Amino acid sequence: MLLLILYVIITCLVAIGLVKLIDKFLPSGARIVVSILLWAATAFIAFLIYSSIMKPIEFEKEKDNRYKAAVQIMIDLKKAQLGYKTIHGEYADTFEKLVNFIDTEKFAIVTRRDTSIIDVAKNKAYNIVTDATGAGGYFKDIVIKDTIGYVSVKDSLFKNNDRYKSLNVVKYKNVEVPVVMKTSSVIRNETKLPVFQAVIDKNALLVGLDEELLAQENKVEDINEINGPEITLGSLVEITLTGNWPKRYGSNE
Repeated sequence: MLLLILYVIITCLVAIGLVKLIDKFLPSGARIVVSILLWAATAFIAFLIYSSIMKPIEFEKEKDNRYKAAVQIMIDLKKAQLGYKTIHGEYADTFEKLVNFIDTEKFAIVTRRDTSIIDVAKNKAYNIVTDATGAGGYFKDIVIKDTIGYVSVKDSLFKNNDRYKSLNVVKYKNVEVPVVMKTSSVIRNETKLPVFQAVIDKNALLVGLDEELLAQENKVEDINEINGPEITLGSLVEITLTGNWPKRYGSNE
C-alpha cells in the first residue's frame, strides 16, 4: 500500500512538472515531443500502479488454489487413516500400507438391532426364579450385531477415483510438495491410544510466488487463514484429527 501511494505521488508530480514545462518554457514545436513523453511516463507509472494493486490479488488467488489442493490431500488422508484404524486398531505408518489397504481390504456391513434378554445375574442376586420366558424377573437391553456382507474399502472411500494412490504428495501444475506423515501413541487414563500427524510445508507449496508476500503469509495470525509455516493434520501429542486450516478450504473436523 505504501508503494502504491508513492507511485501516485510520483505520477502527480511528474504530470504537474511536465505541464508547467510545456506551457512556460518550451516552444510550440517541442511541445508535441514533450506531450508524447508525458503520455509515455503516465502510462508507465499507471502500469506500475496497476501491477502493485494486482500483485497481492494474484498472490491470494494462486495461494488459495494451492491450499485447496493441499487440503484435499489432507482430507483424503484422514479418510483413509480412519478406515485403516477401523479395521486394524491403529494408523498406518506408511503410505504404502494405506494404498495396499484401500486396494485389497474390505469393510464388513453390519446391522444392529436392539433386544431384551433375561438378566440372569440380577434375578439370581434378588433370588427371583422365572420360567423360560423370564416373566416376573428382570431383563436387560442388548445390541445384537450381524454381518450381512462386505464392501471393498476402495468402493466405500474412493469410488470412481484413484486420488488415494498419491496421498504422499501435493501436485498443482508444476509444483510438487511431499506430505510428511508420522504415527505414534499417547497414554490416556492408562490406555495406549494411536495418533498420527501429517504436515505440508507452506513455503514449498507457494514456491515461485512473490517473496515479500510469502514472508507476510508465514507470519499471518488470523482464524480465517492457515497460521504458521505448515499445513497440519492431527497431532503426535494430542488425540485429534483436526486440521489447522479454515473451513473455506475444506472440512477440518
